[in-house]
Amino acid sequence: MMTRTKTTWIVLMAVVLMMFTGGMGSASAEKVLKIAFVAPPPVWGPVADFYAQEVAKRQPGLLIKSFGGGQLGPLPQNFAELKMGKLDMVLIDSGVLSLPKGGGPFNVVFAPYAFNSQAHIRKFFASDLFKSMIAETEKAAGIKYVGWVADRSPRLITTSNRKVIVPEDMKGLKLRVPLVKPIKIVMEAWGATPTPLSASEMYMAMKQGVVDGQDNGFDAIYGAKYYEVQKYVSPINYIRSGLVVVVSDMVWKKLTPDEQKALLDACAPTDEWASKRNDDIVAKSIVGIKEKGMVILEPEIEAFKSTAAKTVKEKLDGTVWPAGLYEKVRAME
Repeated sequence: MMTRTKTTWIVLMAVVLMMFTGGMGSASAEKVLKIAFVAPPPVWGPVADFYAQEVAKRQPGLLIKSFGGGQLGPLPQNFAELKMGKLDMVLIDSGVLSLPKGGGPFNVVFAPYAFNSQAHIRKFFASDLFKSMIAETEKAAGIKYVGWVADRSPRLITTSNRKVIVPEDMKGLKLRVPLVKPIKIVMEAWGATPTPLSASEMYMAMKQGVVDGQDNGFDAIYGAKYYEVQKYVSPINYIRSGLVVVVSDMVWKKLTPDEQKALLDACAPTDEWASKRNDDIVAKSIVGIKEKGMVILEPEIEAFKSTAAKTVKEKLDGTVWPAGLYEKVRAME
């Protein structure tokens, strides 16, 4: 017969063992990565959520929680925190790869009319040229590029009270645009006054007349209800882009190989679903904004292309990105 002391010792050891193994299982099941994005949650949130579901299918213990609408700060802050390992991951526009340290050459992605179609920009992002460029950016910025997860509709122009048909119509027009040099310089060449604002400030800025318009595509106009504060749409389609997932390199290195693989493998199914969804949203948005009273114009795109090409050659190529890079990208179609 066991003594009371020996029995008590065995029970205590069993409890400790259960707590230890149970705690380890719980910790594994509750590993959470925060993904930040600056767009309004109704616009990019579904993409982030679908990606999270695809990751969870592959690694049930790896959970991704979304924080949209700039809840975790603006993009410069996001990239700083990614490098320090304070932020896990971001969902960003493909051209935003130009913002972190070492990302300068990616300004070419935001060069007006660098890409003629989504197939064109996708070809670039799958190319050896892209791989060599992103390797340098990853090293300098402390990030890991995971993959492309959605097409976006081309950037166009919306305004509250002015029809934009030719570049001359943009003279003095205050437009909210991304904080990137190629867009700023070409917008100025077209006559506009580029105005930097965070995505979360855009709606009120347009409502209050701080800016006259903005340059997001159909996917954002309807989802963010810009039709409530804008009247005209000028589809100049001057920037092609998509959504990509980027992870902090410090965070990436702490993940297991299976967790890393789950993040990588979740990109393709997310892209298939989200890009089809984007096409559907664009079609529905065009109908929807018309029903809400917006007028879709027919701009003279060749006039915009002509001014943009001249500006890119004279003011951007060889200064904002390496000389000849724009033509290399253009030649990939």
